[in-house]
Amino acid sequence: MSKTQTNISKLISYWLRHKPEDGNIELDEFGWANIEDILAALKLNNAESSITDLIELNNSFDKVRWKIDEVANKIKATHGHSISILQETEAQIPPPVLYHGTATKFLESILGSGLKSKQRQYVHLSEDIDMAIEVGTRHGAPFIIEIDTKKLIDNGWNFYKTEQNVWLTSEIPPIHLIVEPWDFIIDKKTKGTLLKELKKEISGAHMLSDQIKNLELVAKYGPSDVCLFIDKVTNQCFVIQLTWSGKKEKDPWPSTERFESLKDWINQRLVVDQNDWYL
Repeated sequence: MSKTQTNISKLISYWLRHKPEDGNIELDEFGWANIEDILAALKLNNAESSITDLIELNNSFDKVRWKIDEVANKIKATHGHSISILQETEAQIPPPVLYHGTATKFLESILGSGLKSKQRQYVHLSEDIDMAIEVGTRHGAPFIIEIDTKKLIDNGWNFYKTEQNVWLTSEIPPIHLIVEPWDFIIDKKTKGTLLKELKKEISGAHMLSDQIKNLELVAKYGPSDVCLFIDKVTNQCFVIQLTWSGKKEKDPWPSTERFESLKDWINQRLVVDQNDWYL
């Protein structure tokens, strides 16, 4: 793609997705713009083009970016909107599991506040892991977040599918995010049960004997007895393998691995564990 074509592509996508008023363009409620308005806006930006040029440019993309209706002489962006538009298709039932690809540097924020649409109108999800990895790689070392779509639908979420098999939905809070192979624990009863067992096992000689009162369960490694606890005072994290003996263990049991922060645990343990999980 030439530099001129790249500039034209960026301008059109910017107007259709984010700021139509910057090109003196009006979008209807579904995001459609009159092609003549687009061509006029391009001309004012020293980028002469025709409807034939736009069709050829659209066909040159690796993935569909625009939808062009030659009969109605209109054009719209297929995805990536930060402005509010209505969906022309009815909500659809997605596969049982969808994937969101992100970069590891964003994980701490996502685990704290969930998946946000940010400048877009919707959160974007993929049908397969490879596509999600490709998306995550664009921003750094990739990480995969799984979404149980049935749970979201049961809680009122709608899903829409774009022409390039991207699924769109509303922002998703942390409670609905799955980060294999770790399971973040929210249930208070489970938290209490595992912390109670930890207190039974730790002796006075254990490295956590003075911190036990500050610990809170955060996550559990799959079906194993390996748990992640955080010190609510120091923010240190500890991966601990419970023995379920129900009694004081001889130091260094239960075995304990310390991380200076949740971010350190994410980078040094969670990311490594997930790489092994999906291999």
